[in-house]
Amino acid sequence: MKHPPTLFLLTFLLGALVALPAFAQITPADSLFEMAQMRYEDGDFDGAELAALRGLRLAADLDELGKLKFHLLLGFVYVARDQRENALQEFNHVLVANPAYDLDPVQTSPKIMEVFRQARNDYLLKVASEPAVYRMPQSDVRLAASWRSLALPGWGQFYKKQDTKGSAFAAAQLLSLAALIYMQTETNRRHNEYLGKRAYGDPNIENAYNEYRHAYQVRNVVGYVTLGIYFVNYLDALYYPVFHSKKNR
Repeated sequence: MKHPPTLFLLTFLLGALVALPAFAQITPADSLFEMAQMRYEDGDFDGAELAALRGLRLAADLDELGKLKFHLLLGFVYVARDQRENALQEFNHVLVANPAYDLDPVQTSPKIMEVFRQARNDYLLKVASEPAVYRMPQSDVRLAASWRSLALPGWGQFYKKQDTKGSAFAAAQLLSLAALIYMQTETNRRHNEYLGKRAYGDPNIENAYNEYRHAYQVRNVVGYVTLGIYFVNYLDALYYPVFHSKKNR
């Protein structure tokens, strides 16, 4: 039984519509990766390198995981061209993006496996030498930093290896406390002067009172600033993340 031409046309259009999203997801970077892969398999390593580098530039807005396939292919290219240091650098990018990544020893040549294993060993040694704060979960780091800053302003920032910020909080808190102690002493002195002049009926009692009120108000402002620095220091330690550039690994 023959299907009417209209039915064939509808079937064709339906198939095209179903396939359209898949084609729409193909990006120029994906096309360049396929080109680089084909050239690598054909032994055109220079062409594969060029296509992969162009793909990386197009994928500059992606995260490290999105660039992983380009770095991995470049590592293969550099191993094939006996550029070991360049290959180690590319494989390091792969491991930074995904520390659990591994190559299939069955599908990968021994030469590539040997270089990749060296890259993994170098990466693990470097990670092990870093402060523990860079290897801990962010939530644990911020919680540990928060109680330290609660006990001593700036301590939590030093714990998170944010030394400049820790020094700023510690210095600001120390200076504000010193100013608060000074203003509290000055307020007490002027208050006593005012009480003394009031007791003896001194005609300058109004000036004494105004000086006392001024010192009292300044003392309060300094007190609020001191509390503000303390709470900002605590909230910063609790919520501000630890930034550690993986590019430095």
